[in-house]
Amino acid sequence: MITRKLNFTKLLLSISLAVFVFVTCKKDRIVDKPLKEYKSLTEYLDSKKQKEQEFIIDTPGKCPIIGLQGTQICPSKSTIMFTDKADSITYPYKIKLVELYTPKDMIYYQLPSVGSGTILTTAGELRIRAYKDSSELILRPSKLWSIVSMPGKSTVDGMKQYYGTTTNNLTDWTTNPVGDFGKTDTSYFGLIQKLGWIACDKDASSANSVTITFASTSDNLANVGIFIYIPSTKTIMQIKNFVSDKIPSGDDIKILAFGQDASNDFYFYYKKMTLGQNNEILDISLTKTKESDLTAKLDAL
Repeated sequence: MITRKLNFTKLLLSISLAVFVFVTCKKDRIVDKPLKEYKSLTEYLDSKKQKEQEFIIDTPGKCPIIGLQGTQICPSKSTIMFTDKADSITYPYKIKLVELYTPKDMIYYQLPSVGSGTILTTAGELRIRAYKDSSELILRPSKLWSIVSMPGKSTVDGMKQYYGTTTNNLTDWTTNPVGDFGKTDTSYFGLIQKLGWIACDKDASSANSVTITFASTSDNLANVGIFIYIPSTKTIMQIKNFVSDKIPSGDDIKILAFGQDASNDFYFYYKKMTLGQNNEILDISLTKTKESDLTAKLDAL
């Protein structure tokens, strides 16, 4: 009788142990795998962005000055002033220029072609600044500088002057003051009314638009750079808070997301798609890549 009780006790213990192991293993299987973490991309993007060019203007008649990518500007000393006084500027003074003409350069600068949530067709973005010694200068009231040429292929009509306003390191575009760009077959030209960030753009929005929400079950997207390129309008959109601005339904788009981990290894996600009539939710997963391959993807946008 005692033997039977011992055997029964051993059986109960064995069953209990088996149940415990089963439950424990099952719990192990359903625990979520930690998300892949990435560091801030700011340092990397800053190291890759277009360098600001400097031109010393020490005599009259230096028109145009020509940027490395073909931008031509006609400055005028008589039309600029200090921000706090109207004194005449004396020679020499300095002009600083940044040229952004490719999707890659706009991504590196984190300067998308979106104004107040509205996507823009873009032919290029410039930063034109003037300095006397260390003092930044502005245009005198009602005075203009001439952009003689912004090089462009397959130029289009109706391009407007958009001016950039930067707040908390984010630049938004506005048509204030109002101005136009003219065009030739190979370039745009215009009389600009403010120094700083200037873009040759026009509204590319549509009444029939959708958004894309980005999520991931494998990656923490907080420090991942997520960008959308719309080839038909040459629009660059940077995704903030994981939801895109409105994009015309039916557009063909390219999505590129990339991150850099603590070991400085690169990871990316790339997708081409045609938007339908409804908002999209996209679950993305980044895979390891080489920096050279990431650069090639950016070049190919």
